[in-house]
Amino acid sequence: MIDLHTHTTFSDGSLTPTQLVEQAAAMGLTAVAVTDHDTVDGLPEALAAGQRFAIEVVPGVEINLEHERVTMDMLGYFLGGCPSDGLKEELAELRVYRDERNARIVERLAELGVVLDAADLTAAAENGSVGRPHIGEALVRRGYVSSITEAFELYLRRGAPAWVDRRRLSLGAAVRLLRASGGLPVLAHPGIIRTDAAGLDHILRDAVKAGMVGLECYYPLHDETAVKAFLVLAGKYALVATGGSDYHGSVKPKARLGVGPGGMAFPDDLLAGLRAVAVPLPADGAS
Repeated sequence: MIDLHTHTTFSDGSLTPTQLVEQAAAMGLTAVAVTDHDTVDGLPEALAAGQRFAIEVVPGVEINLEHERVTMDMLGYFLGGCPSDGLKEELAELRVYRDERNARIVERLAELGVVLDAADLTAAAENGSVGRPHIGEALVRRGYVSSITEAFELYLRRGAPAWVDRRRLSLGAAVRLLRASGGLPVLAHPGIIRTDAAGLDHILRDAVKAGMVGLECYYPLHDETAVKAFLVLAGKYALVATGGSDYHGSVKPKARLGVGPGGMAFPDDLLAGLRAVAVPLPADGAS
């Protein structure tokens, strides 16, 4: 059993990389991918923990992007210790914008009479990187809402009063940056992309032309019908089918580590499929 989509305190998860890897090992997983949003800074700790707890850690990242006004997320796997300077610079810029976005969300909340301060966010994130789930947790701790789900519904979801959009990379730029770092680009959770079947097919066609290699077919919010449809699309475009829980810990309690759609476990052969298309970088790290 494996899990190819998880987050730590380096983005918007509640567990440190060490805690996440230790938990995965204790559950009997054979591999876990650490795919924090817009950062690879937690990977050294995760890889070291993998050696300590005898579990394979797949070094990865998740990048938010946009293609023809449709937003989506791209996972990148097998980054190792050699992300390119271009990828590092882009990720740094995305993190700066995320911090600015958090500040704007807090400002909008204050305008609504819902007051938070920097200490609230730091406490909710336990000194890690702050994301919207942590703002939701801070709202719970302050007593403004009863749950993170309610925080998103009332204030933080797209279209809600405190919603602030984020900066995104283009599809082509995200794929190029990942490939330049030896990463394998995989489109995350296609079932929650805001488009129809024809739109998704168009996205996949363009992404494959750019160099994408996989599709996250198995995801907790994909029902059986959706999984079957995505597997057909993966076959159509010769994409590797992958799967992951999108585990964030306590800030996203419905997502459980190692658990996919319908309570299924993610089989080892999903990782074997990815590994089969991985091409090692030259010794100097050049693309």
